[in-house]
Amino acid sequence: MVARNMSTITTAQKPLIRPSASLIIAAPTPRDGPKDGSNYRILMVKRNARSSFINAHVYPGGVVDTADHYTNWSQDKSISESEGNILTNKICAIRETFEESGLLLSHPPANTIKALDANVWRHKVHNDASQFKIMCDTFAIRPAVDKLIPFSNWITPVEEKKRYDTMFFLTVLEEYKTKQEQDLHLNAVSADGTETVLFDWLKPEEALQKKEEKQVVMIPPQWYSLTLMSEVKDYKDLVSQAGVGSFRTKSNQVIKILPQARLSAPESIEASEGYQMFLAYPGDETYKSTEYASKKTNRHRLYIRGRMQDFRLEKNINVSNILKTHSSNL
Repeated sequence: MVARNMSTITTAQKPLIRPSASLIIAAPTPRDGPKDGSNYRILMVKRNARSSFINAHVYPGGVVDTADHYTNWSQDKSISESEGNILTNKICAIRETFEESGLLLSHPPANTIKALDANVWRHKVHNDASQFKIMCDTFAIRPAVDKLIPFSNWITPVEEKKRYDTMFFLTVLEEYKTKQEQDLHLNAVSADGTETVLFDWLKPEEALQKKEEKQVVMIPPQWYSLTLMSEVKDYKDLVSQAGVGSFRTKSNQVIKILPQARLSAPESIEASEGYQMFLAYPGDETYKSTEYASKKTNRHRLYIRGRMQDFRLEKNINVSNILKTHSSNL
């Protein structure tokens, strides 16, 4: 797992790089649904024009709040700092997803608690993150942190004015037998009208097609993760396969990706096709890092054309092999 310093955050003293968390939610398609392509859909959020994501389609998530800190949720004194950091980020991802969409991942399932009015409480949580714990205590539910798998860790490039250290988690919802049953639950997801203006449930290949056709805007973490998920057609294989070798190892050790901007070689094919720059990722021969090894001919980069207009990935490495402290059991 990735361990990060997650000291208590105050509004008066915000870190230069703000910790945040995001949740990739996969919903299996009903048994009576279409059989072509991936048998699951991913929840995508369209941010408003005032957000940091230029109207992009992203995953639900946001900045870690003091109320998310693991000490508010666990009385286990033996929990390590690393485990605590992961728990804090999971709480944040679940809280933000509820706040933005109304979808609450909990034990027992929130839809079995008749007295819980999701619309009322998500408004309260939006105004005050500490209300999330109050809601959980009031209705005797717990965030389903056990259902979240660490998927990737992205740090905003140093060139950007607003920077985030974001943990991405993956969760797979239960399979519904019929489309009617699934729609009853998933159609309850709705934009909050403040931070989010639209939600889409899209198969990975559908989302990528919309990006290629310029129907939606995406930024590299979402495009890259969707590309990897599109290679895994069965939702039952997502947890064990998606992102392995690119974002994480087989033992679920997640690597930190701090993209480093580079100019394409003037004589390269990419430059001739308009990809004038690329983002180097861990392991690439141009990537400078004390944590990850690289060697000549290593490629792990994303070429960019225009203003995030088109992407092209070039990769010939497995991230397990670039960890300077990696062992044979990764």
